[in-house]
Amino acid sequence: MFSQEKQERISKEFSRLKGMCYLDHVGATLYAESQIKAIAEDLCENVYGNPHSLSISSRYSTDVIDQIRYRVLQHFNTDLNDYSIIFTSGATHALKLVAESFDWTDNSTKNDKSVPNQINYTKKGTNRCGAENDSYSHGRHAGTFVYLQDNHTSVLGMREVAKKHGANVCCLSYEEAFQCFLDCGCSDFTSVFDGNSLFVYPAQCNYSGVKYPLSWVSKVQNGALNYKSTHSRQSKWFCLLDAASFVSTSVLDLSQVQPDFVCLSFYKIFGYPTGLGALLVKNSSSYVLEKCYFGGGTVLLSLSSQCEHIPRPALSDRFEDGTIPFLSIAALRHGFCSLKQLTGDMASVMLHTFSLARYLFQFLLTLHHSNGSPAAILYCDTTYEDASTQGNVVNFNMLRPNGAYVGFIEVLNVANLNGIQLRTGCFCNPGACQRHLKLSDDDLRSQFQAGHICGDDKDLVNGQPTGSVRVSFGYMTTKNDVDKLINVLTSYFVHGSPVRKLPAWWPAFQQAYKQKFQPARRKHDGLLNVDRMKSPAILHGVPDIKIQAPIKSQTNASSLETSSVSNYGQQNTMSDGNSIALTCIYVYPVKSCGAVRMESWYIGLRGLLYDREWMVVTPAGVCLTQKQDAKLCLIQPNVDLSSRSLILQFPEMPPISVPLDDPKNHNDGRVEASLCQSKVCGDRVQGWDCGDDVASWLCDALGRQGLRLIRQWNSDSRVSKEKMKSRGQDSNQKSVLSLSNQAQFLLVNKSSVQWLSDQIDWEQSDCDKESLLERFRSNLVIQGLKPFEENEWTHFQIGRVKFQSEGPCTRCQMVCIDQSTGVKTREPLRTLAAAFLGKMKFGVYLSRVAEGNVRISVGDEVIDHFTFN
Repeated sequence: MFSQEKQERISKEFSRLKGMCYLDHVGATLYAESQIKAIAEDLCENVYGNPHSLSISSRYSTDVIDQIRYRVLQHFNTDLNDYSIIFTSGATHALKLVAESFDWTDNSTKNDKSVPNQINYTKKGTNRCGAENDSYSHGRHAGTFVYLQDNHTSVLGMREVAKKHGANVCCLSYEEAFQCFLDCGCSDFTSVFDGNSLFVYPAQCNYSGVKYPLSWVSKVQNGALNYKSTHSRQSKWFCLLDAASFVSTSVLDLSQVQPDFVCLSFYKIFGYPTGLGALLVKNSSSYVLEKCYFGGGTVLLSLSSQCEHIPRPALSDRFEDGTIPFLSIAALRHGFCSLKQLTGDMASVMLHTFSLARYLFQFLLTLHHSNGSPAAILYCDTTYEDASTQGNVVNFNMLRPNGAYVGFIEVLNVANLNGIQLRTGCFCNPGACQRHLKLSDDDLRSQFQAGHICGDDKDLVNGQPTGSVRVSFGYMTTKNDVDKLINVLTSYFVHGSPVRKLPAWWPAFQQAYKQKFQPARRKHDGLLNVDRMKSPAILHGVPDIKIQAPIKSQTNASSLETSSVSNYGQQNTMSDGNSIALTCIYVYPVKSCGAVRMESWYIGLRGLLYDREWMVVTPAGVCLTQKQDAKLCLIQPNVDLSSRSLILQFPEMPPISVPLDDPKNHNDGRVEASLCQSKVCGDRVQGWDCGDDVASWLCDALGRQGLRLIRQWNSDSRVSKEKMKSRGQDSNQKSVLSLSNQAQFLLVNKSSVQWLSDQIDWEQSDCDKESLLERFRSNLVIQGLKPFEENEWTHFQIGRVKFQSEGPCTRCQMVCIDQSTGVKTREPLRTLAAAFLGKMKFGVYLSRVAEGNVRISVGDEVIDHFTFN
């Protein structure tokens, strides 16, 4: 169990209990006070807009949601390469979603199917609800729906949908399941299947707390249940793992076991928010889900007058109908943080709660009345010796000295009287309840005819129980809580002096348990901790390079005359003999912060060395840009190669530095953050935290709480955005990116800047003319061209560096921020929009053609450049 110090720290978070003993954590666990305070502070400090909009607040919501997706998957030791996450209203909604969208028919030709988009869309959209999809009515077999008897009622409801779609339905009993998976061998390989079949079982039974072997997942996928098919040909099998009870206190490692679908509810893990769950879908199995209904935000195109629509390609975008509960999703971050701060990790939670369950189980197991008869009957499937097979639940009924049952309502009333909160009934698991109470189907029908219904207080019918008492534990439960329950049960329901002894049936039960579970257990059964990532190797040994002081406001050179554009494949030269040359090099070490102007600099794998290698992130892990805080431009970086440091300066604050090289004592955890406030640019970025000192400095400088400085991992594999695919480039050769939005470089033509300057009425403008060039935050500035001639280039070379164009840069409101003061103005965006009729494109994205480090210098000439005819 937890140490005394940790338990005292945890108990301070639940002072509202005021002596109440809460023992219904499988039903709903408790939220920590600091968790709710952090959520309230988050909502008070940030503005979250509807994610379906394009405003700054809406894009912030989108980025926070994406960040939460990464965090959820990371919690289960997987990522977006293997699984997609669909937010639902809870585990039940996730089960219903699979039932309604699962394609039960022969899907052997659909593995390569793709969702239409603008490129392959011609005249007709996609409507998957047509009669042609009801393939079982056209002579093809539907598969089989198999579920374990001990499943939740919400799983039983899936069978009605499966039957409606022509699937065969089969209930697998507890005994048959263990025998089946013990005896099974892999089916002979076949590439042709007749129907898709689905097996659903709980990772942990919410009635008894038994943890079913996760090794069953791969056995099902390999055809262990083919004998349940009603036709001769093999079916393709999928597995849905109901993890709602399991993940509340146990480690689910999806790198070790990979169900096709996993359902869960977050309130069972964090206590808050309620009404939010998720369906995790294995990407390689997502094709089997075919959605009919479509709601707001799930389509690329929908024609109101025709039955025609095109769904969004991303699985989550297709299945999350309407506006998702974005504020509840944002609150999950604080649940993860609270859980980690208070407990350390889920492995510790699992051991703590299992220890408490074992302690209570062993007491009740040996508790007898003074006449020697058992005081309790336990409904268990394990011996409570191993946390990999038993969870945080103890289920029982109390017995009188003559062996008669004590009704569970009597136990509930006594518990309530003594401030103990527990659960009674069948807990929406009629199969497990029936099995443990040894009731036949006729018994259940008789109880119903006698007036008993699910969830009522009719605890005994003809002396036989209709349900039981369940207690379950969370990380905030203490041994004192268990002792309080023990004292109440003993004082109210044990006759005479208690007798402690093992019951006669116990040795045989132990042997049966070993026979069932030991063959099924594996060393790696999805219960591993998430391995911590080691830090990447950061670039060492950078050659000595001359660096100028931080940039100041500069006067732009006037434009130079250029010759007309030549045909593709011919070299461009100036008609008056002047050359095209590089005049400025700008490096932005910290994304959205100030620039460093260079005379000469090196180009590496991702672009200019150290360009946008760091970023400031909010407490939500989302990149902070000048769109949210214009004061970022006042943070002035400087790369000091002599001390191997990145030095940050801010007005009226002492400077601070972070190492350029890999620090020896940075934390080993991996930080993942959204890149920018757009799904188009919202790639996942892998990086590491630069420490508390610089984080505190950033918070003081910007007047914001919870900011962190994150550095991109050297092994991060972001790539460019294929802007120029239509111009004949090889889309398979994508450039690796730093933390820039779209491409490795941004080039601006001084003549284009001068042209724009000539369009602005400076007498009426609130914009500083001298700051115009810096507002466009380019990496490379050239002169010697006509205005906007750079937009026609496809390939060119500056000095020894070859580039290719990735297309024009679409501008946003950031060009209206004076980079030397942080003051927002109306220009130049107003003039730019008017001049180009709303198509605000200015500057060109570039990527480097070759690899390896090479130097580029001011004064280098554009040797040759080519245009697309």
